[in-house]
Amino acid sequence: MTNQIPPEFLTGVAKERGVSDAELETVMMALDGNSTAAIATILGISNIAVRKRLGEVYRKFSIYGRGPGKLAELRHQLFYQYQAQETEAPAPTKTKGKAKAKAEPAETSSKKTEAVAAEPSNEVVSTGNRRQDWGESPDVSQFYGRTEELKILEELIIDESSRLVTLLGMTGIGKTVLSVQIAKQLESEFEFVVWRSLSATPKLDDLLGNLLQTLSTQKKPDIPDDLSGRILRLLDFLKKNRCLIILDDIDALLKEDELAGNYRPGFENYRDFIKRIAETKHQSCFVLVTTEEPAEIALLHGEKVQTLQPMDSHEIAREIFADKGVAPTDKEWSELVKRYGDNLLAYKIVAPTIKEFFNGNTATFLKATELFIEDTLTHLLEQHFGRLSSSEEEILYWLAIAKTPVTLSRLREDMLLPVSLSDMLKNLDSLDRRALIEKQETASDIFFTLQPLMMKFATTKLVANACEEIKELVKTQKLSSLRLLIQLNLGTVQQTSGKKGKAAAAAQKPQMLQQIKNQLQFFVMRSGGYDELITQLEAIAGKLEDKTQMDVGYASANLRNLLAIMAG
Repeated sequence: MTNQIPPEFLTGVAKERGVSDAELETVMMALDGNSTAAIATILGISNIAVRKRLGEVYRKFSIYGRGPGKLAELRHQLFYQYQAQETEAPAPTKTKGKAKAKAEPAETSSKKTEAVAAEPSNEVVSTGNRRQDWGESPDVSQFYGRTEELKILEELIIDESSRLVTLLGMTGIGKTVLSVQIAKQLESEFEFVVWRSLSATPKLDDLLGNLLQTLSTQKKPDIPDDLSGRILRLLDFLKKNRCLIILDDIDALLKEDELAGNYRPGFENYRDFIKRIAETKHQSCFVLVTTEEPAEIALLHGEKVQTLQPMDSHEIAREIFADKGVAPTDKEWSELVKRYGDNLLAYKIVAPTIKEFFNGNTATFLKATELFIEDTLTHLLEQHFGRLSSSEEEILYWLAIAKTPVTLSRLREDMLLPVSLSDMLKNLDSLDRRALIEKQETASDIFFTLQPLMMKFATTKLVANACEEIKELVKTQKLSSLRLLIQLNLGTVQQTSGKKGKAAAAAQKPQMLQQIKNQLQFFVMRSGGYDELITQLEAIAGKLEDKTQMDVGYASANLRNLLAIMAG
């Protein structure tokens, strides 16, 4: 560029347009052929800052087109202006005509782009050769925070040209909304943007047929009948065109009741499709949104395949509360975060509850409720829990009992049946791919714990199930009624004789056992049979005294410790 147009001319024209020195320096480097990443390195700024500066230059030159064509349009404008100056007497209509011929598509695109912003997100929008189909994507007109996640996603998708990016996290943390927001933010970088939910579990050939129909500019596109042909046709399209395709609810395709990441019968071909998308060289990007990472993605991770787990959404939670007119103190926020972690859905439920039923008083709400989970959130957490294998469920319960982070070796020691290191690692990896556990690293070891909301939910579920087991045990007098009380050590109460011993035992009251006692007490209050329940449990516990742990697991110890609290 500078070989054709003197820098002095470019500087003069830029100043007339109000271009700043920083913007001028950046655009001159871009016109000389430097990439965004190279410019960022040379200037010591972020890639995003480079694109913002270039965006300002394009705006000041009235260039509103999309994608890399904007730089080419600027180059043409400058060239023709310089050429006109050099010839001193250019034919006005000819020069103007050439400039207009290049500028018209950009202006047309600009007007249509403004119209796009006003369109509902579930409609198909076409802009020249560009096409956007937002499917049933949610409205993001009230999007809060996530500045860091949006920055990381932009770098992964644009700067690093990732072919596959996974957004992973528990239900309710805002992954879906984030996926729509980043697509809206980057739509000018792509010729085609498509958002689809897989919650209805479409067969792969149906999904591909839909995508090819959406991406095609023909009214009746020629779509291959066979799956292999459709995959090849889509890959060819991804090579020739720059596409951003978001697939939400990937977890709907995955099996339940076993380790994470395996496909349900009839959907196994998605595994090969995702591998082809990740391994084939093309200029597009797929974003997968899921509560559970497919197994193959862990093996594909690398330069072009990345996973992001959104975290730390407390800034967004504060905005949600502010919208409802609820203003917790810092201390109250600390307690809310301890209970609900990063789950935005929980905050959306809790904020109006505090406003409508506690007159906006967060302190009163916190005192009145240990954990408030409305039916919608309960259903979603049950779905999470229902997907677990029995071995994963046991680990989740052990982490709920521990409450504080524990090491791998401690987990293996506590479990009733010996678990091989290999099996334990597989289960922990599966829970990690379900975004249910958190890992904390120290200089000497790695500790595992549950996210706050799942910790509370697992505790509540364990207590309720343990109570049901105890009621069934009293009814049938059969040890086969027990599972959790055999598998898990719910807490230990020191056993000493005399009144002082009973007082000490009552003072300890392990939280899990105390909650079980409270629920049992409430259950039998209606029949006045609390003392009778204690008598029956004492008789059962007596029969277990001479049994070994191999025979009854933790059942004997759990009943003995529970009775110590019930008698207190």
